[in-house]
Amino acid sequence: MKRVVCSAVLSLIIAASLVPASALADNRGHHAAMKLCKHRYRDAIRGIKRLKSHQRKARIEQARREREECEKLAPR
Repeated sequence: MKRVVCSAVLSLIIAASLVPASALADNRGHHAAMKLCKHRYRDAIRGIKRLKSHQRKARIEQARREREECEKLAPR
């Protein structure tokens, strides 16, 4: 019985050590893409400070839509 439990625990440890390595690589790509989307949005918002009210609102909406589209296209 002890042998079965030890082999099961050992196999679970090996499986757990292999799974996160690939998941972290994908997560890094996703994180970098999301950071780039947020950076572009922030730059767009900073660039519209001198526009008039109705133009500013339109550009904010456009920047928000572009950020959402960028986040949809980001790798998972």
